[in-house]
Amino acid sequence: MRLFRATDLLADPTPVPEPARFFGAAFSSAIQSGTTDKVTTALIRLDPGSRGHWHFHADGQVIHVLRGTGLVGRRDAEPLQIAAGDTVWIEPGEEHWHGASSEGLAQFAFSFGPITWLEPSP
Repeated sequence: MRLFRATDLLADPTPVPEPARFFGAAFSSAIQSGTTDKVTTALIRLDPGSRGHWHFHADGQVIHVLRGTGLVGRRDAEPLQIAAGDTVWIEPGEEHWHGASSEGLAQFAFSFGPITWLEPSP
């Protein structure tokens, strides 16, 4: 068992594992040991205006916004506006992207199954 404090996670300067898949600065604090394709858990922090490429998760994803505001984009639909306290379930195989507003975004991401990265988001 390991306790993770939000203040420590928010201060972690570790970049996301695939920074080329992001526009702008993005950081990731892993909340598990080791690697697996079954589930990954992390606190993802996006600097103001940063966003990830289109992608999907084989078995879905849950994001919970800890701080800031942003968007979750979906194919052929208006992006969802998200803010601190919001939780979003993203269906398995649903193509989407995450982005920060001008104030930045910190979100817990619980990703199920492998991630498939696609083209840059708008």
